[in-house]
Amino acid sequence: MIRSGFLRRQDGAAAVEFALVSLIFVSMMLGVIDMARYAWEINSAKAAARAGARLAIVIPPVVSQLVNFDAVTSCSLGGGSAIPQTCNPGSTDYSCTSSACTAGGTLVSANFTPIVTQMQQYYGRLQASNVRVQYSQRGLGVAGSPMGSDIEPLVTVSITGLTFQPIALQVFGVTLPIPTVETTLVGEDMTL
Repeated sequence: MIRSGFLRRQDGAAAVEFALVSLIFVSMMLGVIDMARYAWEINSAKAAARAGARLAIVIPPVVSQLVNFDAVTSCSLGGGSAIPQTCNPGSTDYSCTSSACTAGGTLVSANFTPIVTQMQQYYGRLQASNVRVQYSQRGLGVAGSPMGSDIEPLVTVSITGLTFQPIALQVFGVTLPIPTVETTLVGEDMTL
């Protein structure tokens, strides 16, 4: 008799239902907040890549082979001549990270550091190891430029290797990769 009366009682049912619904509601709210934070991280990375590319096209290149490339001497071109894609300082593409450049290029750290510093103003979590600067010679530039390098390559600044940890899934150790972000601009005079 005591047992059957206990099972029929409805006291506290609302509290149990509220606890179950609250758990689902709080999980959904944390998920919404996490997705907004994830979008913020991606947009901050995009802003940093744009800022890095804008700086990279107006300062001396981060690869020494492009710093003072002279197409008049190297490719026997007349001053004022358009530079063909075949006229290059050893390679048409150089890709540089904080530690080295590809295609036999030599990294100029003093030119790489300001790009990273500029990017960190837009995305504070960014480290130099997440940044890549690539130069691609595509037949742009004029031989005999008095401003420095004759080549005006396409300059691509990329951010890679970043992750995002959602609050809602932190207990499970789940992280999401932030997609690679890159911006490409045409190099200008490439000197200040």
